[in-house]
Amino acid sequence: MAYNLCLSIQTKCETINIIEVPIMSLVRYTRPNYQHLSKSFNELMDEFFEPINGRTTDNFTPKVDVRENEQEFELLLEIPGVRKEDIQIELEQDVLYVSGVRKALEETKDTNVHRMEQFYGSFQRSFHLPQGLDKEIVAAQYQNGILRLTIKKHEKAIKKQIVIH
Repeated sequence: MAYNLCLSIQTKCETINIIEVPIMSLVRYTRPNYQHLSKSFNELMDEFFEPINGRTTDNFTPKVDVRENEQEFELLLEIPGVRKEDIQIELEQDVLYVSGVRKALEETKDTNVHRMEQFYGSFQRSFHLPQGLDKEIVAAQYQNGILRLTIKKHEKAIKKQIVIH
């Protein structure tokens, strides 16, 4: 809402013209929400770079979380849809290799695929393990699409509290 300020000055001899000055009211600034624009832009870039980003290739890279506490080192790989018989885990010196294959569902001639966003094919991840781990024993569990690899630390590598006497 805008208001006009009118000013009229009268002297002994003459009247000075009326000056109108617009006065603006204060309006709270709200930031525009570009979230929808960002999402649309990301989808556009994904479609543009589709041949480059691996959607048309026969492999994918599973996501991984790496965790560590005082007793062990842990890797969590997200590989849904992969049977545990199709996963290989190898340890060579200080490098842990995890590989496998996710097989595509069988297509029938009666089915038309309009969009395919799931990745199928082989995968391989390698991890350089830090010093201080007991690499002789690597525990592996696979449940609900998550592969959990646990490696215990050597007793020498575990941080100990020293008591002052």
